[in-house]
Amino acid sequence: MDDLDLRAAADRDVENAVGHFAQHGDRALSARRAGTLLVASATNLIGAFHNAALRVAPDADPRRVLDEARTFGRAHGRDIVLWASTHRDHDLTTQARAEGLQLQSTALGMALHAPPPAPAVPPDTELVQVGDRAGVDDFAAVHRSVFRDGGRDVGAVDHFASAGGLLAPNVAAVVARVNGTPVSCAMVIHSGRAAGVYWVATTAAARNRGLGTLVTGAVARMGFEYGADVVVLQATELGVPVYRGMGFVPFTDYQRFLVPWE
Repeated sequence: MDDLDLRAAADRDVENAVGHFAQHGDRALSARRAGTLLVASATNLIGAFHNAALRVAPDADPRRVLDEARTFGRAHGRDIVLWASTHRDHDLTTQARAEGLQLQSTALGMALHAPPPAPAVPPDTELVQVGDRAGVDDFAAVHRSVFRDGGRDVGAVDHFASAGGLLAPNVAAVVARVNGTPVSCAMVIHSGRAAGVYWVATTAAARNRGLGTLVTGAVARMGFEYGADVVVLQATELGVPVYRGMGFVPFTDYQRFLVPWE
């Protein structure tokens, strides 16, 4: 897959993921206007998947995109996180900066072109694929612990850790349990030629044991098993060295600007 195909496949994957969580999230709302996907979650968490605007038509006017984000956010009382990638959204980034929008977060787009080797699972650890309501609850429990430790609204977990979202036919998710307790998890969404890894998390007490690598590698392999040519993700600064060690390579940057509703 050349760079152009990779970026196009990754664009579709991000669009599908943002839409997927909105479709299955508890009381989430979404709309498509002026080439822009708009999402409002049940909580006012400022997050790239919870309350978001994503330009899905590359030729959509950047001013119109920002206007739609503001209008949608105002209608639902939500600050909106605007996505902009370096490979296709230079004009949108320029417009966002010209309008004085705050850069809320950045992420490095990374791609894996072959399945990673399966590592040894520690003797006290069980790696389980999410296949029922109990597995969904375990996945959600990991994230609720992480959200609680970070001072974030644990209710926001219901936007992505739902039965509809995790048990959909194009999704695979895994949970690592240590001595029977769920402590790490990840999911992958298959979007045609690409599969995207999302919502990797490990509880505070279980970190620095390689469990994040374990669950990420497991769902990455599942993405290739679905038939994807490439597995992609958006990495935070802390996650980049981990993913590089697994064979992921950078291919773009994502900048996320905050569009206030008032």
